[in-house]
Amino acid sequence: MLKKFFKKFISDVTWVRYVAPYLVNYKNTKRKYYAKSGKHTQLFGPLSLEPGAVELDDYTRLQPGVRVINAGGKLVVKKYSAVGAGCTVIASEHVPTVGLPQFLSTLHINDIKTTVVIEEDAWVGAEAVLLSRCRIGRGAVVAAGSIVTKPVPPYAVVAGSPAKIIAARFTMEQIIKHEQILYPREERMSSEALQALFDGELKDKKTLGVSEMSPDDSAMLEEYKRNIGIKNYENS
Repeated sequence: MLKKFFKKFISDVTWVRYVAPYLVNYKNTKRKYYAKSGKHTQLFGPLSLEPGAVELDDYTRLQPGVRVINAGGKLVVKKYSAVGAGCTVIASEHVPTVGLPQFLSTLHINDIKTTVVIEEDAWVGAEAVLLSRCRIGRGAVVAAGSIVTKPVPPYAVVAGSPAKIIAARFTMEQIIKHEQILYPREERMSSEALQALFDGELKDKKTLGVSEMSPDDSAMLEEYKRNIGIKNYENS
């Protein structure tokens, strides 16, 4: 009798709809199940992904509703970066195959496994879609709702469907200052790379960033960095 009751309970629509999703997503917000998870990572559920296919560096964040469709591919998020609420990352490609109906694409026959990389200090806005083979450059910003179909240069701001460069996050001088603070000398972009960037993809683009903040905000920021171990490299 008891066995019959539990069998009915497990098959009940209410169970499937309201309870099962929390069990399915349990591992998705536990850092230990990820392929890599650094210190001070933030995981806000519900998340729809396979933790073993996601690598998170130190100081990274996944907001609620992030979905990773990988089919053997993976997502790599490097330090200081954050992925906004409701983003979708597709880390694989279907290849049209004779005799394979689209209904059976879940068999992943001839699928191409890819790695979507979000480089350091990038921001992917809410509801953005990153398609396979994407690489979001260091310091780049992807506007909310954008569909990214190709690599995004460092410190570019992209928007639209497909996403296009609409601005630079900072001026060259601001980037130099920004990197002096955030990165040790050997990790900073070279002056040659920055010059090429502003002679190329970011040429004549408006900039969005600012350098100033109030004394109170500056003090709060430095205190918070100290508390979580983010080093200021400016004078090193």
